[in-house]
Amino acid sequence: MILSDEQIQTKEVTTWKGLHLLHFRGSSCSQKVRVMMREKGIDYTSHHVNLARNEHVSAWYLGINPRGVVPVLVHDGVVHVESNDILEYLDGLPSKAPTFFPQTENEREWVRESLDLEDSLHTDLRNLTMGFMTPRGIVKKSEETLARYEREGAEDPSRMKEVAWWREFAERGIPDETAKASIAAYRAAFDTLDAQLENSKWLLGDRLSVLDLAWFISSNRLELAGYPLKWHPNLHKWHKRLKRRRAFAQETNMGFMIVNVVVPIYRAFRALQGTTIRQMTD
Repeated sequence: MILSDEQIQTKEVTTWKGLHLLHFRGSSCSQKVRVMMREKGIDYTSHHVNLARNEHVSAWYLGINPRGVVPVLVHDGVVHVESNDILEYLDGLPSKAPTFFPQTENEREWVRESLDLEDSLHTDLRNLTMGFMTPRGIVKKSEETLARYEREGAEDPSRMKEVAWWREFAERGIPDETAKASIAAYRAAFDTLDAQLENSKWLLGDRLSVLDLAWFISSNRLELAGYPLKWHPNLHKWHKRLKRRRAFAQETNMGFMIVNVVVPIYRAFRALQGTTIRQMTD
């Protein structure tokens, strides 16, 4: 999706030359775009937007992407939003690497169906990330920030949904029933992927594709949250193959403190309570 000149209030980006990516290190959508760019050898200028410091709801950033989400790609002053659209655009740029997108009608149908499913699970991914990786007080948005974000985007349904989620999270965290529903949603989706991988190395047959990019981000995040990928043996083998690829390993790394300190301590705390993902499904 390309934004019109009228939608862009931070006009400086329209003068940028070359490829620029505005992204956040830990954002799942940012990660899949960065993985593709590294896999295809595409150089770009990085602009890190710190979601933890609410930089995505600053006037400067909202003037680039009114939805206040990352990533955003700016190519020679043209602003591209929506991660899956960005992936398709990047795949069309000159590169020696093979295409990541479908080439036949059967492939296109499967990719559309699978990406729609992956996109429909974004709230579930957030529920499990926020519920099982970090204590609630570490990641939060102040009422002042939410009120401003709501006020500046009153006509945007997705903005209102975002604000409502953060307010409920501040009040209740991720309730057990919500977590269990999100676990069940991913378990069903991963069962579908597991069946697809029974007779193929990758999700689009014998070549790496946009499906592997998109679904690896989810499986990697959920594994870190304590989701047992061994429930899905073919998917588990696929996941381990992708983790051995440098682009996937480096661009999805959440950082030493998160991976080795914060998450293990919080998971140990939940284990004492009997509320890890595995314990909640026994």
